[in-house]
Amino acid sequence: MSQSPSDSRTAADGQGAPSDPLAHLPASLRSVAGLFERSDRGLAHVERWLIVLCVFGMATASIANVIGRNVFNHSLPFTEELMQILQLWLTFLGISYGARAGRHIRVTALLDFAPPWLRKTLLILGQVITCALLAYLSWLAVEYLQSLAKSGRVTPSLRWSLAILYAVVPVGLALGALQYLMAIMRNLLASGSWLSWQTSEIDDNDEPDGSGAL
Repeated sequence: MSQSPSDSRTAADGQGAPSDPLAHLPASLRSVAGLFERSDRGLAHVERWLIVLCVFGMATASIANVIGRNVFNHSLPFTEELMQILQLWLTFLGISYGARAGRHIRVTALLDFAPPWLRKTLLILGQVITCALLAYLSWLAVEYLQSLAKSGRVTPSLRWSLAILYAVVPVGLALGALQYLMAIMRNLLASGSWLSWQTSEIDDNDEPDGSGAL
């Protein structure tokens, strides 16, 4: 089986460890890991373009409103509403993207003094807690979404359904939980410490392979 690009990035830093952290696994488990790898890359591609579209939409709406107010002396009434919607989508899509890239804020003051085995154990424990919390919040968001759908509430200017617009909340939280679940699996299966399926702890300042820069 060929070595994935993300595995090749985790070559040992002068300590003689194997470059493939999953090399010790049976072929069947490595095939499953390859499936996770491809799925994660595909999801990263979709998220990246949705985030780009949100940022582009916010910039376009803001510029259009400035032109309308200063050139035509008429502001666009739906601009603020649209900006809030796009910011909502950007925030919750960013949960999964940030988790994949290992960009979420961490406090490592105590971890820096811990031995490697304890550091990895505490890292996994934190990921388990975060995964469970995000999954629980996603469940609560689904219940809230159901109440919105029953109420039939819409946005004031655009008259768009709030239930449809807020659907990104449970989806974003669930995708974030999935990223932390995959990080847990990576830490359990592979050597070294991993912030996500794509990002090893030693590489947490690098962009995850295949995710690309915005």
